[in-house]
Amino acid sequence: MEIRDVGGRPHTDIAGAAELTGRSEQTVRLKTSPKQRARGSGWPASVKQDKKAWFPIDELERVRDVLLPQIIEASRARVHHVALDGDPEELISATEFREILTITQGGWDKYVGLSRAAWDRGEDGYLPLPDHQEPAPVQGVVRYWKRRRVQEWINARTGKVPSVELPDKPTSAT
Repeated sequence: MEIRDVGGRPHTDIAGAAELTGRSEQTVRLKTSPKQRARGSGWPASVKQDKKAWFPIDELERVRDVLLPQIIEASRARVHHVALDGDPEELISATEFREILTITQGGWDKYVGLSRAAWDRGEDGYLPLPDHQEPAPVQGVVRYWKRRRVQEWINARTGKVPSVELPDKPTSAT
């Protein structure tokens, strides 16, 4: 990281600002632009010297240590809250779970399909791993979840609107 003394304070360039804050150079350019700063980005203004933009290190550290964690926490704001009455260890059916989420059967089927690979690995997928599964009377599988797990899963979801949160997509080496 390149550091230069500007006005008695240590400054770094865009590459250094990106390294210090853990953001891309493009993000630093965007967030420190006059337009974004006027909108309240919270990022410091640059000082131009030798045709290069320099940023005060102490202000970048404030962005890294204070502003970015606040932004991350705000994006994790809990907008889902349910309190499911009854025995927390009681099993509830997929139909009950789907009704609690207020999603259509087609939406539920899609989330189940997207969850199967993770479930086969014994992990939560787009939906949490069922606590109990048994063959259906005709074909397929009947799944059940403990009421406590359903409540915890719903209340732990993040987002701005009530919906099923999609997990990070796995990266494939193709």
